[in-house]
Amino acid sequence: MQTTVKKNVSEFNADVAENGGYRYTSNAPYSSVVSNQRITDETVRVITQLSNVKSVIDIGCGDGTYTADLKTNLPQVAFTGFDPAAQAIDLAAKKYPQCKFLVGDVLNPDTFPKEKYDVAVIRGVIHHLPTQSDAIKYAKLLSDRILIIEPNGNNPILKWIEKNSEYHVQHEEQSFTSDFLQNICKEHGMKIRSLSFIGFVPFFFPEIPARIIYFFQPLLEQIPFLGKYFGAQTVILAEQD
Repeated sequence: MQTTVKKNVSEFNADVAENGGYRYTSNAPYSSVVSNQRITDETVRVITQLSNVKSVIDIGCGDGTYTADLKTNLPQVAFTGFDPAAQAIDLAAKKYPQCKFLVGDVLNPDTFPKEKYDVAVIRGVIHHLPTQSDAIKYAKLLSDRILIIEPNGNNPILKWIEKNSEYHVQHEEQSFTSDFLQNICKEHGMKIRSLSFIGFVPFFFPEIPARIIYFFQPLLEQIPFLGKYFGAQTVILAEQD
């Protein structure tokens, strides 16, 4: 297990050294830009609907780009970023002093901050880990409410991409069905408060088809059941039961 985690961390640290940030945040292609913006918008929407949110921990924050985006949208909330890639955390702390950043591993509670937060965001992290169940189990130590954003494992096109994309293979990316993710939460005593499927533009997708899909995306998101099987991301808000 530790070998897999260390390999992923080394890949992401290498991204920082090579690009001055992660590949999907620094010099990112159009598809990654619009995909990530859709995730940020949905994260902000969900947090805004919750009551009395004053602190959020962003688990697996990487180079801090999206933690800072959330802070910009929710300036009244204190954000803490948390990631095992030390080079990414160093970069985040320098670029985004409005947020707090810590080196830590969601699979190692000994590295956790001692406080609890109103919400824990786990954005695009679980599919990098060797054990998904432990990630949820330990994230509960940081917050009673967990917002999970993951590539939609119900999507057959995504399954093809993660087996054939160089980036996905290098970073050992995988995806899980929405039922799988919900069941893990329930196994650890959490109630599913909301489930949604968002976006239709895959990461690292050719620009012209990505622009076409993005143009129609608001309409596509309104079509029942289409999001479940062809949406790009699964969004789950789970709360301690």
